[in-house]
Amino acid sequence: MKLLQASTAQGPMDLTASGDARHQSPSGDRTGELSAIAAAGVVHDLGNLIQIAFSAINIVSRSPDMPAIHSGPVLARARASLEQAGAIVRQCISQVRDRVDETSVLECVVDVAALVETMDETGFILKCDVEPGLPKVACDPVELRRAVLNLVFNARDAITDRGIVLIEARTIWHNMVATGVELRVADNGIGMSPATIARVFDPFFTTKSDGLGGVGLPLVERFVREARGRIFIESELAVGTTVTMRLPAVARATGAGVTVEMGTTREESA
Repeated sequence: MKLLQASTAQGPMDLTASGDARHQSPSGDRTGELSAIAAAGVVHDLGNLIQIAFSAINIVSRSPDMPAIHSGPVLARARASLEQAGAIVRQCISQVRDRVDETSVLECVVDVAALVETMDETGFILKCDVEPGLPKVACDPVELRRAVLNLVFNARDAITDRGIVLIEARTIWHNMVATGVELRVADNGIGMSPATIARVFDPFFTTKSDGLGGVGLPLVERFVREARGRIFIESELAVGTTVTMRLPAVARATGAGVTVEMGTTREESA
């Protein structure tokens, strides 16, 4: 795969470099565009979470005799999805700014995996591999979950047959000090052409035939930028795509790691 780069006289730079025009202070029409993206992003993410809850309810409703030992966890995940939706709404209302939150990447990945497990989908396996002892990162926990969920949904949409989505998290070290976390979401889907890659962070740009989309990745890029991180995309047609977020650390490494494999596949009726 080729790393998405922009060539300059000083060499390559990633898409979140401060010199990129999209990262200049907004004014005029640009401010209105950013507001529109933010509003569309909230609707987009709430739709994703409602879809997860709806899928869980469908699973239970199709099996009215399902034992409580099985239906309980499914409904609990539906409740967790709606609670995440509520957290997004509360965040929009409060609009807390200028505050650094300490967020556990491990907890984020576990939450996302639990939500995705509820999805009633075919041909889709989620794998999670989180290194033990990750430092906490300097970002809002709700925003981090939104970003990872968006990347997982994009990866799911890129898979045309039974495929795999992988979430990986590793510590970034510098001079034996944990300076951040590298969080990657990879799929073995259809991949993207160089022309598509060059526009994936453009607001409302989409390759979907129904014209719906173009919100998730711009919001992920904005989240990473506001967290003072970096984002990279590697993609190759018919091979797959990897999105890498590098987020700064704010605390010493603590906690255990996790390795999870969750299949959201189901047998189809003949």
